[in-house]
Amino acid sequence: MYVLGIDVGTTLTKALILTKEGKVAASGSKGYPLISNGSHIEQRAEDWTDGVIAAVEEALKNLEENRKETGLGKYIEAISLSTQGASCVALNADDQPVGNALTWMDFRAREEAAELEEKLSPEYIYAATGWRASPSLDAAKIMHMKKQPEFASAVRFVSTLEYVNLFLTGNAVIDPTNAAMRQLFNIENGCWDPKILNASGVREEELTPILPTGAKVGELSKDAAVKLNLRPGIPVFNGAHDQYCGAIGAGAVNDGDMLLSAGTTWVLLGIGTKPIVTGSYIAAGKHPVEGLYGALASLVGSGASMQWFKDQFVPEDFREMDLEAAKRKDPDLFFYPYLVGAAYPLWVRNAKGAFTGITLQHDRFDLARAVMEGVAFGVKRGLEDYANNGIKVKQLILAGCAAKSKVWAEMIADITGISLVRLNQADICAIGAGIIAAHGLGWYRSYEEAARAVTRVEHIYEPNDESRDYYEQKYRRYCEMWGFIQKFYERESGK
Repeated sequence: MYVLGIDVGTTLTKALILTKEGKVAASGSKGYPLISNGSHIEQRAEDWTDGVIAAVEEALKNLEENRKETGLGKYIEAISLSTQGASCVALNADDQPVGNALTWMDFRAREEAAELEEKLSPEYIYAATGWRASPSLDAAKIMHMKKQPEFASAVRFVSTLEYVNLFLTGNAVIDPTNAAMRQLFNIENGCWDPKILNASGVREEELTPILPTGAKVGELSKDAAVKLNLRPGIPVFNGAHDQYCGAIGAGAVNDGDMLLSAGTTWVLLGIGTKPIVTGSYIAAGKHPVEGLYGALASLVGSGASMQWFKDQFVPEDFREMDLEAAKRKDPDLFFYPYLVGAAYPLWVRNAKGAFTGITLQHDRFDLARAVMEGVAFGVKRGLEDYANNGIKVKQLILAGCAAKSKVWAEMIADITGISLVRLNQADICAIGAGIIAAHGLGWYRSYEEAARAVTRVEHIYEPNDESRDYYEQKYRRYCEMWGFIQKFYERESGK
């Protein structure tokens, strides 16, 4: 008996087949492109479902090769989804896409976000939805789409989770974690917010029902079953936003837990018992575990900075770069990872990335280490902001690409002064989706029990006292220098 956890990401869908004992039996994946033109960053919604079909096909093929059997799809007992948030596609009356989906990276709706803030106070929008008004979220994007003649045939606007749930079962359903990122959902009341609907001009009938994570969405339709080579009637349980699925997969299901997802964008997700409102706009949302809330902040540009540097300047593979960077250490060399502006917790959108302290003695590996340090300093600054807002962190659970780098993981522990936990599972979002499916079947009594069965601690990095002292001094200089940079950009923008 197996369950299927599917993570529909921004450029890749991953499918994992999990056993009742909590083992990953097989996996598959399928990538797809973004369609970019300046601030317009789109995607074909059909790529999401095509990605699901291809990823599941590969996972089943690998399972059958591993087991040396065929027809093992009949043993899949349940399905659930982890999905990217705040990507929106318009549907016509036949549930067909009208144009491309506008992804969470699309910023064309700046005027509409400002219009929303004029009609409602920014404080109300943030307190109600957990998110500050943004052109990347769906309230502003739907306002923009409804003004465009090419979307005249649209009758509703759905997220990635809703679109794939519709494909699987015929029911377009969303969960509270994804609904919050639409900026139309009141996280405390658990419903679409009437004030924001009225201000945005979005009608409730243009949205879909909200069911809790883990609720049964429906059963796998005959059409979807044929395409996935699975049996029809399999229960599909409502999933969650990828970061919250990641929290489930990583076992971040208790008050005081903190997950650091280190991918293209690094994300801090703290777990608490009440929603928070902060001056730095940490995003509150309901955790899939009853009675818990998430506090989410994106360290935009963090992982992307390293990928950019590696692609442009380091022909060696990541492992060799890691080994060489471990040999470097320079108290005067700094990197500021603001290649797409400085977002949380600084919110200086026109900021730029920078190296400072470069000399003729430095090579690309010195600079690679500086990039790692600059990103880790951003984590420390974020954790300080969390602490200032009453969220104390005992340990960090690290997931994502950076977990593969020993030097980076050690650096984060030394810089933050907090123990860093590396897990045995890499694909924690898909793992989390699989756990939701298994919990829906009753295989586990709780998400905490499921996470213990599936995910284990592989290594704990403890802060080194000597390195802590070194980095504490360097971090103070980093912040002092940023103060000068921030004043420059504020003066440039006329603030």
